[in-house]
Amino acid sequence: MKKLTTTTIFLFLTCLWMRGLAQSQNAVPLFQSDEILKVTIKTEMRNLLRDRGDERDYHEGVLIYEQEGVETSLPVELRIRGNFRRKKSTCQFPPIRLKFDSAKVSNSLFADQDKVKLVTHCQSRKAEYQQYLLKEYLVYKMYNQLTDTSFRVRMMEVTYIDTGKKPDTLHRYGFVIEDEDHLAARLGGKGLEVPNIHPDRTDYKLINTLSVFEFMIGNTDFSVPGLHNIKLIMTEPGKPPLAVPYDFDWSGLVRAPYAQPNESLGIRNVRVRLFRGFCRTEEEFEETFQIFRDNKNAILGLFRNLEMLDPDVRDDCIQYLEEFYETINDPQKVKRNFLDMCRTDK
Repeated sequence: MKKLTTTTIFLFLTCLWMRGLAQSQNAVPLFQSDEILKVTIKTEMRNLLRDRGDERDYHEGVLIYEQEGVETSLPVELRIRGNFRRKKSTCQFPPIRLKFDSAKVSNSLFADQDKVKLVTHCQSRKAEYQQYLLKEYLVYKMYNQLTDTSFRVRMMEVTYIDTGKKPDTLHRYGFVIEDEDHLAARLGGKGLEVPNIHPDRTDYKLINTLSVFEFMIGNTDFSVPGLHNIKLIMTEPGKPPLAVPYDFDWSGLVRAPYAQPNESLGIRNVRVRLFRGFCRTEEEFEETFQIFRDNKNAILGLFRNLEMLDPDVRDDCIQYLEEFYETINDPQKVKRNFLDMCRTDK
């Protein structure tokens, strides 16, 4: 029998570890269902919402969730997160990070969760902001439909209870996003922080899908070299990393009031689609477009089946997406929007 070298053994054990880690993350219970999760969060809400500076603290609280008629109470720490949405001028109710003690949640729906991003409704006094949140949630679900190399999300029906001097209660929808480390482990890899990487040095077919998807939803607020609203996942040494998008509130499909395109792009608003991907052959574009055609019914079904969407909002979203499909099915529009507008700069 040939003697195994130390390097061979190390690589073998590493592969086993990565495979085992990925399998364990597939079993993370929080994102194994699309059922809306009813949650109550209790904390001194006013103190939390005031704590928006660069040096923010965690605030003690309690999270109660209901599953199959059974309530479970968990200790949780909360901290305001985000960049643009953290500003008071943007969001009166900004996004929140939930931090759990792993030992205290091991037998719960939040098992294996450490820090979880909660996307909130941004404005409590403007009903339309609830619709923006629902649309961003559906954008994540759209990309889930196209590729597993995407962040999972879970919708929550949240009751916020302020336990401070002036008790108050607020009821809104929100959604949580899969942790980056969990995503990486599920894909059998690890997060990679490498700025200035050219998009074509990432997984080729995946970046093609990503670029067309961003065009589909009318989003220009991303950058692979700048790692802006993009996470990189390395699955194997020497293999191109996977680029994964997130944060879609500046897209034309979501159409948040604060979203404005960069002036250098020359488009009047975020509803105007502009392809920001690099040039491909007609055959490569066609191969990518077919992925979107194959998933059209499922994607449109996401909007038709979400009951909380206002009918007018639903119709607007479906019309906007139908315009995308009209574009990729028309050779002249493909030439005008993709072949003539694709990027060649290196």
